[in-house]
Amino acid sequence: MFNPQNARQEFEAILRGKDLHERDLNLVDGCEAFFDFYRDHRPSGRVFEQHEDADMLLFQWGTFDWGTGEQFTFSLTRQIIVCEDAEDEDIWQLSLTFEFEADDDLRSLDNGDKWCHSLSELPEFREYVRRSTAFTACAEHQVRRTVLEYGVAG
Repeated sequence: MFNPQNARQEFEAILRGKDLHERDLNLVDGCEAFFDFYRDHRPSGRVFEQHEDADMLLFQWGTFDWGTGEQFTFSLTRQIIVCEDAEDEDIWQLSLTFEFEADDDLRSLDNGDKWCHSLSELPEFREYVRRSTAFTACAEHQVRRTVLEYGVAG
């Protein structure tokens, strides 16, 4: 079990243990490490014992322009809610985002998302991600940049 405040450091330790580094992480290895982190490392605290949905995964993909030019993003996020009566400041997210140059192939994919609400849903969620058109298309493209962030969601 890990302290929820240390989620980023815990995930970075998983990467190091697999001899992986954020700066040169490929899509397949990054996703597998993220899924393994969710499966094998549970946050400590009473809220996580009482509420399965206090620790969830989110898969998001799509073409966006946030002021730096159009790009396609593929993202896995672990959302950790650290308090039972959660306010925005109690919702933390660890996101592993792969950015790709938006070409016609990636632009043709719809934007979307899918949640994994509990550890029991992980096998089905993992297969959903692996079989998604976004994963298949991105696996054939060069990652432009990988970003690992941890912070308050709200």
